[in-house]
Amino acid sequence: MDQRRDQLFDAAEWYFFSGGPGAPRYGDDPTKHAVDHDAEAFVREVLQNANDQGLSNGDPVEVTFRFITLTGDEKDEFLDALGWGDDLNHRLESIAHSDQGRGYDRVLERMHNPEAELRLLVVEDRNTTGLSGAWEEDSNYAALVRDELYSSKQEDTAGGSYGLGKSVLWTFSGTSTVIFNSYLDHGTQADESPRLIARSKLPTHEVRGDNTTYQGAGWLCHPTETEDGPRPESLWGDEAARLADRLHVDRPATSGTSAMVVEFRDPTRDDRPDIDELAQEFVEASVKYFWPAIYRGDLKVTVETAEETLKADVNSVPAIRPFVECYAQRFTDSESLDDPGDVAGLDIPVRLPPRADGTETPDGSVRLATRLASPADDDTYLNTIALFRGAGMVVKYYDQSRVAYSDRNFHGVLATGEARLEHNLTEGDLEIDRFLRFAEPPEHDEWESTENLRKQYQRGFRTALDDMFGTVRDGLRHLIAKSTSTDTLSDNVLNRFPIHGDGVPRSTASSAEPVFEIDSSSRFTGDRWSFSGRISVLAEEFDGWSAELSLTGIGEDGSRYDVVPVEELDVDVDGVTTAFEDGIVRINANEHVTNATFEGRSHSTGDGDLLSGDVGETQLEIRAELETPAEK
Repeated sequence: MDQRRDQLFDAAEWYFFSGGPGAPRYGDDPTKHAVDHDAEAFVREVLQNANDQGLSNGDPVEVTFRFITLTGDEKDEFLDALGWGDDLNHRLESIAHSDQGRGYDRVLERMHNPEAELRLLVVEDRNTTGLSGAWEEDSNYAALVRDELYSSKQEDTAGGSYGLGKSVLWTFSGTSTVIFNSYLDHGTQADESPRLIARSKLPTHEVRGDNTTYQGAGWLCHPTETEDGPRPESLWGDEAARLADRLHVDRPATSGTSAMVVEFRDPTRDDRPDIDELAQEFVEASVKYFWPAIYRGDLKVTVETAEETLKADVNSVPAIRPFVECYAQRFTDSESLDDPGDVAGLDIPVRLPPRADGTETPDGSVRLATRLASPADDDTYLNTIALFRGAGMVVKYYDQSRVAYSDRNFHGVLATGEARLEHNLTEGDLEIDRFLRFAEPPEHDEWESTENLRKQYQRGFRTALDDMFGTVRDGLRHLIAKSTSTDTLSDNVLNRFPIHGDGVPRSTASSAEPVFEIDSSSRFTGDRWSFSGRISVLAEEFDGWSAELSLTGIGEDGSRYDVVPVEELDVDVDGVTTAFEDGIVRINANEHVTNATFEGRSHSTGDGDLLSGDVGETQLEIRAELETPAEK
C-alpha cells in the first residue's frame, strides 16, 4: 500500500456510537421488518425517494441501477478501501457468533472466500438535490445518514411521509452497509462536492478484546468532536472523490446521489438470482409502478450490467401498455365503449374536510378513464384501475373484476391530484394530492384512513375516501355498461359525472340551475347492501325539502329489475324526519337544513340472489328524487 493510500485510509475510519450502562440494545434494524422487502419493493421505494428529490427545472430525474461484481484482487482492494479487515470484519464476526447473528455467518463465508463473487449495486440518481444539510439539521442528509423512521420531505405532493422507504437499502445489503457519494445542487456545500459517507446498521455488539458495547449504528467518516460529543463527519472534495473511485461509487459531477448497497442480496430468496434475471425484474418493476412518471417524461430509468444496458420503456412491458393508452386518451370526447381499444372517461367529484387547523379545502375532482380490453392485450392486470397522483407512482392496481361482465373486460386509470391535468392545475388538484399523500400507509400501496390523515384533517376524511371510491365504482359501472345512452341516466348521474374531455359538465335539456347536489356510494357487506351519501341544497332560499331514496338492481343491459328494500337509514342532522314505505325511504327536512349526510342498509338479499354481488352482471344504483319547495 503506497503512502497516499495509507494517508487516505487514516483519514476515513469507522465510528460507532457506544452505549453506557443501561443503554438500550438493538437486535437488528427494525425498519427491515416494516414493509415487504422483495426486489419489486426495492425498486419501488428507491425510485420513489429519487423522484421526490427531483429539481424544479423541467428536466427529468434520471436513475441508473448499476450491478458490479468483484472477485480476486479487485474484491480485496474494495474491502481494503471499505476498512473491512481493520473494523467491519471484526464486528460482523462478533455478531455472527451472537444470538443476533442471523445470516451474517453466510456473508462472512462469502467475504473470506477468495473465489466468491462480491456483488455490489449502485443506485445513481441525477437532477436531484443531493445530500445537503448538516448532521444536526432537519435535512435530507440527516434523514438518510442519521435518522430512523423519519422523513424530511416537506413538499405536500412528495411520494412518502414515513421515512421507511430508505430502509430497503440496508435490508438488501448482506453486510447492512450502504455507501453514499453525492454532488449537491446549490449552496456553499455544493462547491465542496462530492460528499461521501458510509453507514452501517448492525445489532448491538462488542468487539473481541474491547469491553465497549456498541449501539450498532456506524459510519465510515471523519469522527469530529463537538460540544455535544463526537459526531460522524462526511468526507468532501478531492478526498471524497479518491475514496469514491476506490469504492466503485464514483459518479458524474452533476447534482444527485449515488448509493451503493454492499453485498447486494434479495432477502426474500433462498438462492442467489442471476444478475441478468435481476436486471429484467428491475426494468419491469420500474415500468409497473412508475409508468405515469416515465410516460410524462419526469423520470428516466436504466439498468446496467457488465454485458448490457436496459431502458425502462413503457412500451417494453406489454401488461402496462393498455394503461398508458388509457391515460393518454383520458380526456377523450367519447361517451361509450363500443369496440376493443375504445377509451371513455368521467370526472369524479371529491370533497375534502377542512384541514386540522380549520383551513377550508377547495372542491376538486379526479379523472376516471376506462379502456375496453382487446383480445390482443396482456391480461396480467385485466379489470383493474391504476391509482396514482402527482408523484407519478402507481399506488395500487385496484381490482374491479366484479364490474366486468361477458366480453366487457377493461383496463382503467384514476388520475388524481397533480396527475389529473398536464397544465393549469386547480387548487382542488393540489389539495387532493396532499390529502392522498397522507392517506398512504408506510407501504404506499393503498389510499385509506391513516394516522397521518387524522393529524392533518378534521373529521370526515374517512367519509371523503369512501365517497370517492364509491363514486368511482358507480362511474365505472356506467362506463362499462353496454348501453351508455344519456336517456338511461338519472339527473343525479349526469350531475355527478361530467363526461366531456375538458372536465366541464355537459349541458342538459334544462338550462335551470340545479337546486341540489347529491353524492352517494354503496357496497355489499355479507348479505345486504350498505350505502351512504350526502344531499346539499344549492338554492339560497327555500322553505324545506324532501327526498326519496331507493335501491334498484340494474341488469347488464341497463334494464332495472326488483327494488331492494331499504331497512335502515340514519341522518346526521336535526330537523330531518324519515318515513319508510314499500322499501323506499322518504326524507323530509325543514328550511334550516342545507346539508344532510346519511347512512343506510338494505334488507338481507339472501344467499344466491343476483343482488348479493356474487355475479358480475349485477349492478346497483342509489336513486334520489328531489322535490323543491313551491314558491310563495
